[in-house]
Amino acid sequence: CAGVTTYKALKVAEAKAGDWVAIYGIGGLGHVALQYAKAMGYNVIAVDIMEDKLELAKSLGADLTVNGLEVDPVQEIKEKVGGVQAAISVAVTKKAFEQAYGSVKRGGTLVVVGLPNDELPIPIFDTVLNGVTVKGSIVGTRKDLQESIEFAAQGKVRTNIEVQPLDNINDVFERMANGKINGRVVLTMA
Repeated sequence: CAGVTTYKALKVAEAKAGDWVAIYGIGGLGHVALQYAKAMGYNVIAVDIMEDKLELAKSLGADLTVNGLEVDPVQEIKEKVGGVQAAISVAVTKKAFEQAYGSVKRGGTLVVVGLPNDELPIPIFDTVLNGVTVKGSIVGTRKDLQESIEFAAQGKVRTNIEVQPLDNINDVFERMANGKINGRVVLTMA
């Protein structure tokens, strides 16, 4: 699910190889999105507020990492690369959405995947004047699934998985709520 979901989001962003793409949120979805983006030939900026997630992003090939607690991602991205052609927002906060929108350059696209429990305001004036496209994306078609699996079969995308027994479910949920999981946890029943 994380694979085809992030692959589809990158596909609908309509960026081209060599373009700068920002991934907002390097968790279960974001670490996979980053790998697809690299495999598709994009220059990738990973944005998160957890240093361990940014270290994971570096190990997966991120060209640039930005810690949103230390610097303003919008300003940092505009200064370093002039804005991104596409931003993929898999984070589930309103602030991350606003930053992702702000980092998109003229004519670029914001693709929203994460579902914050909040309204996501879109500045109409800036959207119209800068020709920014905002799209929502969730899962994908069977064709998208085939294409996304092909990247994995070629060894270009790998999900970071940790295995835990079902008895540890409370600990897993606590770690998940605190953003302490790098990738996905698979629960096993003995």
